[in-house]
Amino acid sequence: MSRYLTQNPPLKLQFLRIKDEPFRWSNSIEVVIVLEGSIHAAIADEKRTLRVGGIEIFNINQVHRLLHTNEDNLVLIINIDAEFAKDHCSDLSKIWFAHEFGPGTYLGLERVKEITEAICTLITPVVNNKSELRFLTLMNIIEPLLDLLITNFDIKRIFEGNPIKLQRIWKIYDYLFNNQGYTNKASLNEIAKMTEEYLNLDYLSSQFKLLIGDTLQNLLHYLRIEHAIKLLLTTNLSLVEISIESSFSSPRYFYQKFNKIFPEGPKEFRQENKKKQEMIEHCREIIDPALVLTRHEGLFYSCEAISSEQNKWISLDLFGSYDQKSNSLYVIKISDLLKRNSDKNFNRILQVHNLSPYQVFGFEETLNSLNSDIKVLTRVINQFSENDIHPVFIVKANSKVMSEQITIIQQLIQNYTLTYGAERLKGWRIEIR
Repeated sequence: MSRYLTQNPPLKLQFLRIKDEPFRWSNSIEVVIVLEGSIHAAIADEKRTLRVGGIEIFNINQVHRLLHTNEDNLVLIINIDAEFAKDHCSDLSKIWFAHEFGPGTYLGLERVKEITEAICTLITPVVNNKSELRFLTLMNIIEPLLDLLITNFDIKRIFEGNPIKLQRIWKIYDYLFNNQGYTNKASLNEIAKMTEEYLNLDYLSSQFKLLIGDTLQNLLHYLRIEHAIKLLLTTNLSLVEISIESSFSSPRYFYQKFNKIFPEGPKEFRQENKKKQEMIEHCREIIDPALVLTRHEGLFYSCEAISSEQNKWISLDLFGSYDQKSNSLYVIKISDLLKRNSDKNFNRILQVHNLSPYQVFGFEETLNSLNSDIKVLTRVINQFSENDIHPVFIVKANSKVMSEQITIIQQLIQNYTLTYGAERLKGWRIEIR
């Protein structure tokens, strides 16, 4: 734990006015939220405009830049240190955050608004605090923040329900990203053989297009160009040496591919961005959080606005698993709540619940009327009861669906009464949406 106290902070927040930044990358998960105006977010040759409420997530060490539009802006940038994140998310190497560039990744404006509000609520203690927060307090903020980002933005959600397809794509993804397979001069055919995926390359490429919004061939070119950018901006290697280090078949081919993305060419790109790196303080303006709080009270609740008294009800969406229209932003894994370390997971839920009492929590597993599910849920509900929190069950206002859901809740009530007594049911609610 002490190693984080002397290195990069596990969580860093900045309010900025973006001007014209150089391309950059960091050993962190970077979340960008636009609070006022608009900005451009660029990844290689992909550029999209983020307006008020827009959110963008950049993956660990992903080359990107932010630049202004023709209107003023105010941006919140959150950086979660990668080493800290890896300690608390063992599967982080298997996560690729979507940028909503590609097909199948769009969440919708309402969902993004809810997620943005939830993120701002979670980080409110950091924004409000003028001194350094205790490490354990930061942990209680970062862990649910990571959960929120992974639940909603991990690209793998596209392939939920198809584990074979996901495993197939993951093999190639792992080879390219985690093992830096793009630095080998391997063709797509050789990559397929190395990962033991002897499938039609057009099919594999189409699956990658679904996943990241581009073909496997273009992804390979992008990764090599990204590697070249890092060498251009951090070394004095010649362009010929960089083309070889980045696994292009020849310097001419490197220039050709680079020029397709950056018309100015690698030499001018290096000069321009190195100059911007040296003048980074002129590329952005740091804004005092106190000024932001006065203008955005609705997003960043003051300490007084967060009640010190624990909220007495917790809203549960038992039936919204894997549903994009689910009310729940936070997905609970029931099995995690019943493990030996369930206190840690349960306290995480309480932390989010106390900061944002109107969030709806859902269950990752699909709930049905089987006795095993009811018994597990009975124990989970009792954990809330022991903390003086009553459940509010969210039921969908559809006659057929509502009837099935009410039946399951009735079974839960019956089992709970037999186990813990009818008097413990006081305060339970059903809310129809």
